[in-house]
Amino acid sequence: MVFAAGASARRKNNRNFRKGGTPRLTGSGNIERIFEELDTDGSGEIDQVEIREGLTRIGLPSGDDYVQDLLQGGYDLDNSKTISKKEFVAYVKDKEQAMLKVFKSMDKDGSGTISGDEVVEVMEQMGIAATSTDGSRMIELLDENKDGCVTFEEFKKYTCLLPAAQLKSNAAYCWMGSSVDRVITNPREPLKQLVVGGAAGAASRFLTAPLQRVRVVLMASKDGLGIPGVVRQVAAKEGVLGFWRGSTPRILKVMPGSAIQFATFASVKNFFLKRSKTGEITVPQTLLAGATAGATACLVVYPFTSLAGQMSVANGVKGSIFTVSKQIYKTFGIKGFYKGLPGELMGDIWGFMLGFGLYDLANQAFYNVFKRKPRSLEKGLVGGSTACVSITTSMPLLLATTRMQVQGLPGYPVLYKNVLDCLVKTAQQEGVGGLWKGLVPSYAQIFPCIFISYFVYEALSKELGLGGLSKYSAKKK
Repeated sequence: MVFAAGASARRKNNRNFRKGGTPRLTGSGNIERIFEELDTDGSGEIDQVEIREGLTRIGLPSGDDYVQDLLQGGYDLDNSKTISKKEFVAYVKDKEQAMLKVFKSMDKDGSGTISGDEVVEVMEQMGIAATSTDGSRMIELLDENKDGCVTFEEFKKYTCLLPAAQLKSNAAYCWMGSSVDRVITNPREPLKQLVVGGAAGAASRFLTAPLQRVRVVLMASKDGLGIPGVVRQVAAKEGVLGFWRGSTPRILKVMPGSAIQFATFASVKNFFLKRSKTGEITVPQTLLAGATAGATACLVVYPFTSLAGQMSVANGVKGSIFTVSKQIYKTFGIKGFYKGLPGELMGDIWGFMLGFGLYDLANQAFYNVFKRKPRSLEKGLVGGSTACVSITTSMPLLLATTRMQVQGLPGYPVLYKNVLDCLVKTAQQEGVGGLWKGLVPSYAQIFPCIFISYFVYEALSKELGLGGLSKYSAKKK
């Protein structure tokens, strides 16, 4: 108790001493001193060993992926994989205003220092449950002179080792995550995941809509039309805009669908990560996260999927999305929006379980081979490739779903009782190969679609700092 009272008095005296001493941007000299502390061998450059040593001292991840993001975020302008004094000073001066903004937001009384009580108050305001012990640990991590509070200079030594995106979006959460023994994430992260996932899905579906239209027409038809024949037919009857027919409900479907897929997958993985003793999640947990993401998205957005399918086929329902909805409801009732749901649900559970699982495994394999994590463009290529494997295995269910959706429309008589009946009759009448009808155009549509989706998602996620510190390896592998 005496020690606690003494520490409290020191904090009070220290804060009173600094009242009115608002922290200011510092000159190059102070920044150079930080550089010299990190450049332990005095070589004039901070190499990756010294970067890792500096990261470890303040509780930050020191794996290759973190170091890579730190260097690529603006430090390593000449791609030397080291940081020169000139690069360090230029970067910190450029980011110092952002560092000061975060510091002032946590210096609640304007004393020029941050105390443990202020840290706890700020974290609770930001939606993170924090105890006085958490606050003490956070102060202790950065408090070099052991006066019971953190100055801007001490805070700057920490934030200059945060990747640019984490400094911009998650600096306070990173500080707490470095100080305590549990995973800390931004409470607004799920909302950001939804927005990023929706944007990625919308971009991919709009750009690949013509390929999707050809694929659906080919899968629904039985007259032997090949890809060139379908293209000529659509162009002759409907013109160029015909290739985007049915794209509006698909985009409306894919925005929430993609948002839910990515957000659910990330949330389930984060659930397992917070309970992991190793800081990693297992392959079965990744597969379960993928299956959950597929099922959740399918159940929420399936009416849009059904609408799009019934609008896309030849002789399908025509008009605006509202007109088509009225026609389907008048003809089939509410069930018309859920035709083929069992096949779609099974296909999505299997497809996303396999797709997300293979995506994570392929990214890990990439790291093992190239000793670095793939960039956004490379992740797009990985995602597109794994999606093709996934759709190959789930193609029969997709075909059955499409035929169940369109039966009952003009030119498409009711032939099947359920998904299983459709699979059996298709195999009997068209051969087993008929279950994979439309596979080639599916590749042509799915690869660029998923490539664009993952590329946009990963690029935006990196820019927004999604995942915080939890997405990084703790140590060099």
